[in-house]
Amino acid sequence: MDDGRSLQARLLARALTALAAAAVVVLLVLSGLPGRMDLLAFDLLSRTSAVQRDPRIVVVAIDRASLAALGRWPWSRRTHARMLERLDQAGAHAIALDLLLTQPDLYDPEGDALLARALGRSGKVVLPIHAEPGTARGSGVELMPIPEFAATAAALAHLDRTADADGGFRSVYLRAGLGSPHWPAMALALQQVARPQSPTAEPPGQRFPASYAPSLEHWVRDYRVLLPHRQQEQGYLRLSYMDVLEGRAGPAALRDRYAWVGMTVPAPGSAAAGAPGQDPPPALEYQLQALDTLLNGDAIVPLGTFATMALSALLACLPLLLGLCGLRSLGKSLGLAVVATVLLSWSLLQWGQAWFAPGAALLTLGLGALAWMAWRWRRGAGSDGLDPLTGVANRTLFDQRLHHELRSATSSGQPLSLLLLEIDPLQGRSGHEGTAPPLIEALADSLLLRARRPRDLVARLEDDHFAVLLPQTTSDAAAAIAITLHVDLANRAVQRDPSSAMVSTLSIGLDTYQPGEPILPTDLYRRADGARTHARLSGGNRTFSHAELAALMASLSARN
Repeated sequence: MDDGRSLQARLLARALTALAAAAVVVLLVLSGLPGRMDLLAFDLLSRTSAVQRDPRIVVVAIDRASLAALGRWPWSRRTHARMLERLDQAGAHAIALDLLLTQPDLYDPEGDALLARALGRSGKVVLPIHAEPGTARGSGVELMPIPEFAATAAALAHLDRTADADGGFRSVYLRAGLGSPHWPAMALALQQVARPQSPTAEPPGQRFPASYAPSLEHWVRDYRVLLPHRQQEQGYLRLSYMDVLEGRAGPAALRDRYAWVGMTVPAPGSAAAGAPGQDPPPALEYQLQALDTLLNGDAIVPLGTFATMALSALLACLPLLLGLCGLRSLGKSLGLAVVATVLLSWSLLQWGQAWFAPGAALLTLGLGALAWMAWRWRRGAGSDGLDPLTGVANRTLFDQRLHHELRSATSSGQPLSLLLLEIDPLQGRSGHEGTAPPLIEALADSLLLRARRPRDLVARLEDDHFAVLLPQTTSDAAAAIAITLHVDLANRAVQRDPSSAMVSTLSIGLDTYQPGEPILPTDLYRRADGARTHARLSGGNRTFSHAELAALMASLSARN
């Protein structure tokens, strides 16, 4: 019955621990505390499978050389109309005209008309919707192209760029807008222009249905995808606007390409323009990588909140499940759970194009490891030499303390007693293989109760063999403690089942170092072990001291 109650108690403790771990996971996921940890994990894991950049993407750069050749900015829209004709003639697949076209040209209305006709003839040009900064949390304004351009463009799209908690840019919302996410991202619009889809087809991405705002003054986002890491040594093809306009960049460089026409240097007067060969600015690089991701179908979709909580809770409880499966070392179970968490996140990223944020599970496992180490420290006073089943000292720590206490007793002139105990075989059985762990744990608890001074040491030497080291304890006091141990075990047997004949008893050997006696630690142990062996061979359930055994041997020798 005690064994059954002990098992039930352990199962209840594991269940309560699992509930606590799940609660911690839920709080971490909902609070977003592991956010930076998840971002770091994504960066590290995504770099293990970096992909190449798509050669079909080309940047038609409004660079320093183009500004010097064509004069003061903004240029006439006649110039942009000629550029669209060049790109159409070269066979560009789709065109992003990343320019602010929100006001009519009052001094050249014919230029506006020419650009509108060029947009209509092309049928594959996407124009941007610009949102004023800071619209994510407050009122905002959508800056639309003038009606002539909006009506003739193939599509309108947003250029929203959302920073992560650490200031990085790893994700894009494929739809966004004021009041509802009705505008596609520029990358998505270019893909849809080049590859017409069903009007009801939805893009991939993590959904945010609660983000739909009741007010048209709030900018909301939906369909979030993460951008895979791309090799940095390979850049996107870049052509100067002036070279394309004057035909120096041949059709081969533009045919079947996705052309992004945009400014690659600060607007004149805002800052010094960069060198012609510099990399695209971060905002443009971000948009190009989003387009690259959609064209190649390798967008990474983050798991939803519920799925993240469920997986994290399962992984946080994995050490408890491993314990039920027979893995007794909690330290190893925690280590395996950490490895499993990282492998699962990496596997989903590598082969499932899904992102499981491991931060909540890893932090919960870390808290569990800290709690376990604190428990071990409290149970063993910070010692590493603990027996995993009972929590008392193991053989290594016992040997160290025996040497130390014998040196201390020799220098202080105080006695040192040693008890060596073993559980006698149950009646009707031979050997010690059948000794149950609950009985061993009960004996350890009883020993700790009787040897509770600060310097007393209880150790489990092997299976059902124990030692009790008693500094500053005489032989008579040690014998009295041995008697109480016999009584403790007998009382436990009666409480467990008074009618049972299967009663466990103890064989105890005792030896005491007397001040001034020349002796080594191995001698003290050997003499106590000899007394213990004699007690067991004499029928068990008794205590013999080395002095009694020596007197008995002397008496037998005298008779012979």
